[in-house]
Amino acid sequence: MKLDEIITTLSRGDLTVLPIDALQAARLQWSELLPVIDELMQRFIVKEALSDTESNLLFFGICLIADRKQYNCFDSLINLTNKEDCNSPLEALLGDFIAVDLATVYYILAQGQPEQLCFLVNSDQAGEIIKMAALSALFTQLHTSQIDRDTLNHYIAGFIESLLKNDHSIALFELINLLISNEFNQYHSQFVGYVESKLIDEGPTENQCIIDWDNQSIGYSEWESGLISGDYDVIDSLSQWAGFNAESDMNDEDLMAVFDDLMNTPKELDDSYFENLDAKQPFIADIQAGRNDPCPCGSGKKYKKCCLN
Repeated sequence: MKLDEIITTLSRGDLTVLPIDALQAARLQWSELLPVIDELMQRFIVKEALSDTESNLLFFGICLIADRKQYNCFDSLINLTNKEDCNSPLEALLGDFIAVDLATVYYILAQGQPEQLCFLVNSDQAGEIIKMAALSALFTQLHTSQIDRDTLNHYIAGFIESLLKNDHSIALFELINLLISNEFNQYHSQFVGYVESKLIDEGPTENQCIIDWDNQSIGYSEWESGLISGDYDVIDSLSQWAGFNAESDMNDEDLMAVFDDLMNTPKELDDSYFENLDAKQPFIADIQAGRNDPCPCGSGKKYKKCCLN
């Protein structure tokens, strides 16, 4: 596949099947495609004004930057994502990638350096989901011994001050969860004071979580659970997205059969109708996921970032 064919395919907005051939070809011709992606990144950073086809191409380009471990694009990615992420051009560009894959991309491209991630957490421009992704990448750096506790602790007071100033309560509570689960217990009394003074009021359950500060009760390691990884495969990752999966394996005949069954269901149900139904097992409710557990819907997000909302 030639470069112009790759660009044309990845620019399409009507894709319902992942363009695997184009992505594989893009890997092989990455050195030729990268300048095109970089030019789009710089335009988005400055103006946020791209056509739909350019935005489609840039989305796949950002995924490929992580796939190819293009470390020299990290600063550009930081600048590109240093923006509001809710109902914004950035959300339109990246969609669920922000919540699902961005923390992994930050972690890979940062190469163990925390400074740019800390910049995002302290930014007055970045949105809360962006900041949560940066926090997740930072604490994964700690978990994988890329940084030590003293290095990370050096930034935490600034994180707290910045998140309070920007009223980013969701990102602040994410930071609290990370502090509790990683046993930064020196901040316990500070946050209890915030709860008691109503500076933080996340609701009875969340407030009690802060007061209890139970190091064993909060969440799980995103690294150990696989939500953050040291590798990113664009094809494997995007293959999990609902938009690139057929909603059903049924063909047209199967769908018509279901439709006929529905149309022929008696309007008035008598005992004979129920006697012909197969016996069903009683419904048993699923165990409710915790706020920090993987969402049961399979999106790859934390429950609190997905179906809990």
